[in-house]
Amino acid sequence: MQYQDRNNGSLAPENAIIGRFMNGSESAFAELVDLYKDRIHQFIICVLGPDREAEDLAQEVFIQIYRSLRTFKRESSFSTWAYAVTRNVCRHRLRARGREMRLFSGGEESGDLLKAAAAVPGPGSSLETKETKAVIRAAVEALPPIHRAVLFLNCWERLSYEEISRVLDIPVGTVRSRLHNAMAALAGIIKPVLGPEK
Repeated sequence: MQYQDRNNGSLAPENAIIGRFMNGSESAFAELVDLYKDRIHQFIICVLGPDREAEDLAQEVFIQIYRSLRTFKRESSFSTWAYAVTRNVCRHRLRARGREMRLFSGGEESGDLLKAAAAVPGPGSSLETKETKAVIRAAVEALPPIHRAVLFLNCWERLSYEEISRVLDIPVGTVRSRLHNAMAALAGIIKPVLGPEK
């Protein structure tokens, strides 16, 4: 049985793979891992920053997905569900480290944005295309997790506000404000470096 991608009404590429897994094909799960491993790894880095345990955490995510996939009710897209599993694994790891924190529901800290600005190369750099990309990447990586996560899910994964709300376990209105603040923060960091025409 296949389900529809709620974003565009077309069948998502993982549907057939999940269907085969549900019908007993263990090799189908390896295909699902191949399809999502880089995306899950990138989301972990968005949430936790450049964490040396990111690969181990990605493996833990796929263990959780494997154990739970047969009970996946398909009330949302697989990607929404998989990112919610990833969020929970990241939260559990932080608790295990004794660093209990509210990853996505805290307020924006102006200090975090100042740190982000300080981490980006200054306006003296010669900025060709490669350098421009490096500046943008540095700006995104320097943002707080609440900003990086909404940017990744909205701009790269093309999830709707409602789906991001489910992934991050925050209200839709908070998703909108986080995305607005993330874009404003990026513009404030990047424009002085690249110039307004960029």
